[in-house]
Amino acid sequence: MNTFKHFHFFLVLFQLFQWTNAEKRLLLNDPSVIVDRIARLESTVAYLNTTVKQQAETIENQKTTIQDQANKIKVLDANNNVAVTYTVWGRKQCPNNSTQLVYSGFAGGSFYSHSGAAVDYLCLPPDPNYRKTTYSGQYGRLYGAEYDSSFIANGDGNDVPCAVCRTSGASTILMIPGKDTCYGGWDTEYYGYLNAHDYNFAAATSYVCLHINPEFVTGGGHNYEGKLFHPVIGFCGALQCPPYVNNYPVTCVVCSK
Repeated sequence: MNTFKHFHFFLVLFQLFQWTNAEKRLLLNDPSVIVDRIARLESTVAYLNTTVKQQAETIENQKTTIQDQANKIKVLDANNNVAVTYTVWGRKQCPNNSTQLVYSGFAGGSFYSHSGAAVDYLCLPPDPNYRKTTYSGQYGRLYGAEYDSSFIANGDGNDVPCAVCRTSGASTILMIPGKDTCYGGWDTEYYGYLNAHDYNFAAATSYVCLHINPEFVTGGGHNYEGKLFHPVIGFCGALQCPPYVNNYPVTCVVCSK
């Protein structure tokens, strides 16, 4: 009896296995199943093609970004190699932390009453070099420079210091008379008051911007005259007033860009 039951059980299993295989063969041969599988494969291929295209576009965008960054780095490197120099009149050091002191010296030039005087103010280094020790022909003269007015407290007769400064990343230096701030897009190096010789003196001068807080050369209070610093006053007439004001000292600012 048990043997018959076991036989019947295995017979049922065999028939079930046969039916399953027949169903599988039927499904594999069914056109609708094949069409469905092809459609799925086509959908998968289309998705993969889209993904590959998106990745290719992403790679191209990244290449463009990398190239842009490389160009910016080149510009920054070029800017770091660009620099200009300017002179701070009346100070021994440069005004900004971003500037490099080339040298600190003292102002000089021609004598204020000489008709053949040179006009420029010079920033003289403290360690001159000489090649010759004698000369007997015609010559110009070089003197030190002094403050020659009461415009600067306790300044009259004191020698004028100066500093030559180098600022990186800028290619232009501009001194603007009548302003104590720079226009938009420009950086302020320092500001102060416009200076020159007194208008009655025989020797002409260029205009320079004297720092708002001028210093003195140590031990230079002898009142030897020489090249002199005086504030510049506005004088109405040909000078437009307003905006300028008669007898007002003229400000100045040194700007970089």
